[in-house]
Amino acid sequence: MSAAAEAALIEAVRWRLRRALDGAWTDASYAGGAAGQLLALAVLERQTQGRDLDADWLAEAVLRLLERLPRYPHGLFQGAQGLLFAALELDRVYGLGLAEEAAADADEHLLDCLRHDRDLPYHFDLISGIGGLLTYAAYREQGGSRLPLVEACVARLRAMVSTAAEGELHWFTPPAWIRGFPMGNAHPGGCTDLGVAHGQAGVLAALAYALQVARTGRPAARELLLGGLRYLRRQEQSNGHAHFGTAAESTDPARCAWCYGDLGMAAALRLSAVALEDPALDDWADRMLATLSRRPAQQLGFIDAWLCHGSAGSAWLMRQLAPRQLAPLTAHCLRLHPVAGADGLLAQLERAPAPELGLLEGYAGLALVLSEGRADGGPPDHGPHWSLPFLAGRRALETHVVFS
Repeated sequence: MSAAAEAALIEAVRWRLRRALDGAWTDASYAGGAAGQLLALAVLERQTQGRDLDADWLAEAVLRLLERLPRYPHGLFQGAQGLLFAALELDRVYGLGLAEEAAADADEHLLDCLRHDRDLPYHFDLISGIGGLLTYAAYREQGGSRLPLVEACVARLRAMVSTAAEGELHWFTPPAWIRGFPMGNAHPGGCTDLGVAHGQAGVLAALAYALQVARTGRPAARELLLGGLRYLRRQEQSNGHAHFGTAAESTDPARCAWCYGDLGMAAALRLSAVALEDPALDDWADRMLATLSRRPAQQLGFIDAWLCHGSAGSAWLMRQLAPRQLAPLTAHCLRLHPVAGADGLLAQLERAPAPELGLLEGYAGLALVLSEGRADGGPPDHGPHWSLPFLAGRRALETHVVFS
């Protein structure tokens, strides 16, 4: 990629994020709206400008986030907990002192909902379900919250789990929950989704993160994690191209992405290896990544450059999981959607009247990937830990939060 074009794209995104955040907000979520955009802007300002955002401007933006909490259901990527995560991270880094009281009140409400099974997401997944709430709960307990949020989230996951032979545990996705690509109408009777975004890998990553950093619910989290890993071992394929499909009921290899496929699964295994102190899980992840490095390029399945399922997002995740082992594949991924040129990502951004500036599937996430790559692929400095909800292997553990 052209270094000049990358720098120009990052600056163009930074400018557009500031303009969007100064205007009216139609979406305040972490995935596609203001919460994720604020985190991205704060990180980009530090990494590319060497300075922090104006404190008064940032305080007003955080207050705008908190004011929108009642409009959002419980959920991490698309719900209230994503707004709270962004506000708390900005509070942590900039010392604003604005978010903790609102977060404590929201946490009390969430705990009551978890204990009485009301007003909760119907799904177990990471994006908008209980897996995402567990990730937020562990983050809060790591930060000093005394509420047993993790214990309550794990109890909900236990209530939703299915048991197979030999102590295997999994979470079944009924047909009413299946929407769009890659599942589509392929599983009219439902399926056992294996992805990070909506399936087993995401739940296991959340359980591993909670087991490693949280205060409550640890024995039950460990039990569910071990049972889920036993189930995964029976689903592993040996076709030479991929270890897992999109669902247990599918033999077709999944694409290379965070949301589905071996790359996201390897991230969950990396976290599980730390939480369970089991090097064999790291070895399993290494074998999966080695297979991925030999996979024909046409089978990688990229359709865009975004973090969720795109080429640049996959390159970012490869840097977190196996920077040396996957260096050639990482470089290949970054070439698939060029930044420079008449049809490059920069030109597309400049032509678009309303470009997608989201973190999960938009230019904010792309700019963060490029900015980190220019800093030798390492994590940001002690700025906002924007990527924590992605549970990208050990990267999720590279923050130490203190709110009180």
